[in-house]
Amino acid sequence: MRLFLRALPARFLLALSVVLLSACGEESQPQNQVEKRVVKLTPVMSASIQDQSTFPAVVSAVKTIDLSFEVTGRLIQTDIVAGEKVKKGHLLASLDPKPFERRVKEQQTRLQQADRELSRIVSMFDKKLVSQSNLDDAKTEYELAEIDLSNAQQDLAYTKLHAPFDALVAKRLIDNNSFVTAGQSIAQLQDVSRIYFNINVPERLLSANQGREIFRAQASILGNPDKWYDLVYVEHSTQPDAVTQTYQAVFALEGQNQIQVTPGARAIVNVTVETPNSNGNLLIPFRALVGSDDEGFFVWRYLAEIQSVEKVPVEVLSVEDAVVVIDGPLNEQDFVISAGAAQVHAGMKVEPYHGEK
Repeated sequence: MRLFLRALPARFLLALSVVLLSACGEESQPQNQVEKRVVKLTPVMSASIQDQSTFPAVVSAVKTIDLSFEVTGRLIQTDIVAGEKVKKGHLLASLDPKPFERRVKEQQTRLQQADRELSRIVSMFDKKLVSQSNLDDAKTEYELAEIDLSNAQQDLAYTKLHAPFDALVAKRLIDNNSFVTAGQSIAQLQDVSRIYFNINVPERLLSANQGREIFRAQASILGNPDKWYDLVYVEHSTQPDAVTQTYQAVFALEGQNQIQVTPGARAIVNVTVETPNSNGNLLIPFRALVGSDDEGFFVWRYLAEIQSVEKVPVEVLSVEDAVVVIDGPLNEQDFVISAGAAQVHAGMKVEPYHGEK
């Protein structure tokens, strides 16, 4: 061996010495690194009770109005097509304006006459040639002429019928060149800015659900039963239907979610109501549970401030699929280890798993 080392070049002997010294140094270092495990955390949830009910529903518009003129006249223009959408302010129909224009001109002439008469009476009153009552009568005539002119101008404006909102024309009720009277319906408009779902709820269910909150509501159109839409609660009646003894409840599509559906379409609505957790029971994943019936059960609670865990004994009340209902010194702000809990021990340093980013 000694002869072999002598035979090696000096640079190889130096490299071999560095490797041997490094190996010796590694063996002599103390094992002072703290064990740290990456763990999956799950929040503790309240064990509220949820019940789901399904109801037949009818799709409706936000509102449906009958469109009519405020004055009587002959219809000379219409732009009303059933099934079409119109923008707010769109001119839908017009009456012959000529009789109304003549009325405006007539009232303008009357107002001018009343103005001249008032000026004459004022001048005479200043000279003490007429009484106060004569002056009051002239002022009254002038004011009445102003009112009549304003009414005539308003009636002229009423000869044009505009869409009061963005609407869907549901029905046209009259043809062009017809003579229409004030208040006579000429068309039916629907406000479809939101889609409403109307359901009828029996009294027994309404009473049973008092004090409970709507957890989730979803609707499905019968023509497309595989597609479900989230709903929001709008209102419900407090007077039952005289025949069915049910209460109407109204839901709307949540947010900006809109679908192409005609008011009157049939649908079904699933409503999930939640009973608040009054007994303090909590829900955790089944995988977070450690222990046995004989020795008792516990979970590992994550302590974020020290990145460690602590053992918390719990009482198992029931098991449903992969969820356990428990009672114990936990709250809804806690996180428990839900994967690999059996390999954890007290005081172990842990790091939450955040998934791939």
